[in-house]
Amino acid sequence: MLIVTAKIHAAEGKEQELETVLRELVKDTAKEEGSVEYRLHRVVDTPGTFRFIEKFKDQDAFDVHSNSEHFKKFVSKVEDLTAGEGEFERLELLDSIPE
Repeated sequence: MLIVTAKIHAAEGKEQELETVLRELVKDTAKEEGSVEYRLHRVVDTPGTFRFIEKFKDQDAFDVHSNSEHFKKFVSKVEDLTAGEGEFERLELLDSIPE
């Protein structure tokens, strides 16, 4: 299992437009065979900031996602809607409780 987080900051005045594009990405990613979980969150304490928690079957599934047409389309749309660079982290799950 590969777990990735992504933090994205909206450009001023582009929060709603960015949210719409991010929601589209969730819908498209849900169709990917190797996508286990793909959750979009709004960061409550930082207006205009969104965070993804992503789980993929393995690195190959993540690579398929990163190279998919819908992800490339997302990247081209989001450039004008974001402020600064996104922040990305790969995580290793050590322990958890069921949801």
